[in-house]
Amino acid sequence: MIAAERIYDAAMRLPIVVFTLFLLARETTGIRELVAGHPYVNGDWPFLGTIAARVSVIMFLAVLAALHIARRRPTSKHVALKPKVVAVLGLTFTLLVLLLPRASANLQWDMLSTALILVGNMFSVLSVLDLGRSLSIMPEARKLVTGGLYRRIRHPLYLAEEIATLGLFLQFRSWQAAVILVIHLYLQIRRMDWEEDILSRTFPEYVGYMRRTFRLVPGLY
Repeated sequence: MIAAERIYDAAMRLPIVVFTLFLLARETTGIRELVAGHPYVNGDWPFLGTIAARVSVIMFLAVLAALHIARRRPTSKHVALKPKVVAVLGLTFTLLVLLLPRASANLQWDMLSTALILVGNMFSVLSVLDLGRSLSIMPEARKLVTGGLYRRIRHPLYLAEEIATLGLFLQFRSWQAAVILVIHLYLQIRRMDWEEDILSRTFPEYVGYMRRTFRLVPGLY
């Protein structure tokens, strides 16, 4: 039984680790080409902001890959297929926006986009560091984390991802991108529902934690 669970957990993490490493290599190559094509950066604040955002993505992907490799085996998990499918879609659906044509270049929108992506990715890194080996993509229970950024809100990593996703959306600014964004938000809310369900059933203290915290934004939701 234990051997079967280990095989299942390895099978679940391997595609995510491979995909994350692929994105890491792709982003590293991309930033190298970006700098090579724009060698003079002194005083070029928009370009420096873009570089900072891209570096934060590389940092996040590196930490994400390392923690998926070293994460704990789940204490419990949903056995139904639907929560797992929604989890994967919630993680990847927003990437469909990259298939759309980008909006015309606009310094104000581009700077705001860069700032949101940078802030979102930096908070993602902090959230992942708080989670440590308890990081999970599927609705699974590993170890209850209630400190750091999780002290007041239950899903700071989701909040960070949505900030970065909004920044990505601003580079496209179309009704098609808006539809993708709305569907993505719905999938993320469903992911939170299933995660809270499995955590409350695995850790009795999670119910009290839910009562004294907010889901995403302190004082609002």
